[in-house]
Amino acid sequence: MRSWSSGGDIPRLMGSPARVIPAQARVLTVGVFAIGLLSTLVASAVAQGPRPILHSDSEIRPTFSVFHDPDGDVSVKEFAFFRNVIVSPDTFMTPDTTIIGVKLRDLYHLMYQRSGGLHIYERTFGHAWSADLVHWSVDTLAFAADTTWWNRRHVWSPCVFEAAGRTYMFYTGVDDANDQRIGYVSTAVLDTTNTVWDTTRTMVWQAADTRWAVPDPPVYSGQTQFRDAFVIPDPEQAGCLLMYYEAHDSLNAKLNRGGLTVGVARSDSGSVDVWHDLGYFPSTFRSVSRIGQLEGPHVFSVNGTGTGWRMMFTNAGSPPGENGHTTIRFLDLAPGESPADTTASHWSAPVILEQYLNGAPTSFGWSGSEELHLPGADLLGGFTAWAPGASGIAFTRVLWNGSNFTLGAPNATSVDEYRSPARGVEFAVAEYRPGSGSITFTIDSPIELDARLEVFDAQGRRIAVPFADRLSRGQTRVTWAFARRDGGRVASGVYFARLRFAGGNRTLQVTVAR
Repeated sequence: MRSWSSGGDIPRLMGSPARVIPAQARVLTVGVFAIGLLSTLVASAVAQGPRPILHSDSEIRPTFSVFHDPDGDVSVKEFAFFRNVIVSPDTFMTPDTTIIGVKLRDLYHLMYQRSGGLHIYERTFGHAWSADLVHWSVDTLAFAADTTWWNRRHVWSPCVFEAAGRTYMFYTGVDDANDQRIGYVSTAVLDTTNTVWDTTRTMVWQAADTRWAVPDPPVYSGQTQFRDAFVIPDPEQAGCLLMYYEAHDSLNAKLNRGGLTVGVARSDSGSVDVWHDLGYFPSTFRSVSRIGQLEGPHVFSVNGTGTGWRMMFTNAGSPPGENGHTTIRFLDLAPGESPADTTASHWSAPVILEQYLNGAPTSFGWSGSEELHLPGADLLGGFTAWAPGASGIAFTRVLWNGSNFTLGAPNATSVDEYRSPARGVEFAVAEYRPGSGSITFTIDSPIELDARLEVFDAQGRRIAVPFADRLSRGQTRVTWAFARRDGGRVASGVYFARLRFAGGNRTLQVTVAR
């Protein structure tokens, strides 16, 4: 569901194609000029507020959810997935006095690149925020290219993180010559529409700063390929940061062929401005990865433990033979080795995510990904360039089993308060045996709350709603007699029972054998 609201801050409880612009595309027709003019006007509106806030509800699937930009003509592309706790004033009135205190709110954020329609020139970022990963408020013009020389033409690939008491957004800027560089802005706090980014945009990293990336490569018509920064705290050197990105490397340049390789840099302690080249990862060479346009590198450890590191990236663009099933891939780091170590023998051969998941289609169609570590509930997202229908940002929960993982339905247990009383909701199968005519679920809730139990088939179609009412405190039993909404009976097969409530959800896989 998508709807308009008035301006101001009214939050509810809430492989891209190749970026090389051929010479013939620079000849502007009247129609393209008109689109470019409108795009510029739209971007200039970022500095003029207040802007209307849109709302978008996630599309719920059995094992993942999808956020869509409220503008149906806009495609979403590279994004940053971020969560923080917002401290805001809270006023309490008594008969005798007014007390001003503070209130803590959990917020999930998607900062994402907008493309298509009036945004085909990719000059703006949207910002969506939610308390529950379902109901999103959206500022569609949260950030835009400006007159700063290094980001005057395009802005791409945001990455959001906190350091030294501020929130930073690193991103790729593209200049008038279509050369790419990496820089940042920062803000005191990433909140909702009251977020104020620095007026100064600082470029910190470019191809000429490295020993291996090639500026102005002839194979790319002289347009420097240097983008998609992903920044994390350095797990080994206190106060330092690690930045992963991809660039056109000297080896592919000597072979006169396209290709992007992942590099890494380390900051000085306490700095986001001074960076040192640590080299590139030979395991991501085109000859090893078999990817002509590798994009979106990011790293994450097992359940946030700082061990069992993986590097994930995308087979981007529209390469021959790609059908959306092999876009997301990763490398495993050998135990005990550093995620900043570029030694080829310390990293595994590329693993295709869908094959690792034994063919589970959760990540089908993704073309760009990012992992978000939360206490007890890691999330993995990707933008859906290949999936049918409107593009969006899909996200799912990472279910750890030792150092291995599967993917399941996203589960956000936070509500508008910092610690939700609904975190203890439990959902389980109480009674079922193959061949019987029904299945019984138990729902244990520490509080009274409204809930809805829905059943989906393997294709994600909602087929039944066995419960939609208020849960009592304690245990509630719900029996589903395998009836469909249309009055028929379900066939044998795999189904997903999803319990939704304010601040969270629970999902069970059910195999019906009749």
